[in-house]
Amino acid sequence: MLEINKIYNMNAIEGLKLISENSIDLVFTDPPYKLISGGRKNSLLKENKDTPFSNTGECFNFKTPEFKDWIPLLYPILKEERYIFIMTNDRNMREIWTECEKVGFIFCEILVMNKGHGVPSSYFFKSCEFILMFRKGKYRKLEKFGYKNVIDVKMPKGKNKIHPTQKPEEIIIPIIESCTKENEIILDPFMGSCVTAKVAKNMKRQYIGFEIDNTYLNKIVI
Repeated sequence: MLEINKIYNMNAIEGLKLISENSIDLVFTDPPYKLISGGRKNSLLKENKDTPFSNTGECFNFKTPEFKDWIPLLYPILKEERYIFIMTNDRNMREIWTECEKVGFIFCEILVMNKGHGVPSSYFFKSCEFILMFRKGKYRKLEKFGYKNVIDVKMPKGKNKIHPTQKPEEIIIPIIESCTKENEIILDPFMGSCVTAKVAKNMKRQYIGFEIDNTYLNKIVI
C-alpha cells in the first residue's frame, strides 16, 4: 500500500497498480476526457495559458487515458460495500457506465452538479455536469441522509481557480459526509487542483491520489 495522505506526481494507471486490494473506502474523481472542439482551431484554454486545446480533443499536455484502462483497476482496490463517484459530461456518460458495469460495479445513482450558468452549445446551453455513483458488492447504509441529488454550486474563478477543470468543494463535501466515516481512505486518481484531498483532510478523512502534471501540484497547499 502506498503512503496515505499524500499526492503522488505520477501517471494514475501506474499508481493504481501499486495500491493494495480492498484498501480504499471511497473513490471520487473528475477524470480527463477528450473535448469536442465546436469548430475551434488550435488554441490555448483561457483558464491556463500553458494548457493546449487542439482539434484532436486533447486539453492537457498529456495523452488522455482511456476509461477502459483505469476503471478496471479501481474494482480490486475498493473495499466491499463501498462507493465510487465519477464525474462526467453527457457525451462520456455511456462509456463510463459501461466500463463500470463490465468490471462488476453496481449502478446506484446519478447526481447533478448545477453550475448556475449556461455554456453555449449547438443545442441547449449546458449548465450542469453529472456524477455517476456505483458500489462494489452489497448496499452500505449512508452515514448521513437528506442531501438532494441535484447539488447547487458556485464554480471557482479568478485567483481561486488554479486548474482549468477545478471543481468546488461543495460538490465533494456531501459525498464524503454521506459515504465515509472519519479516518477512512478516499482515493482520487486524477487530483487536478487537489480539492478532493483538501476536503478529505478538513473532514478528518485520509486520502491518496495521483496527478501527472506537477504544474498544478506546485501550486497546492493542502
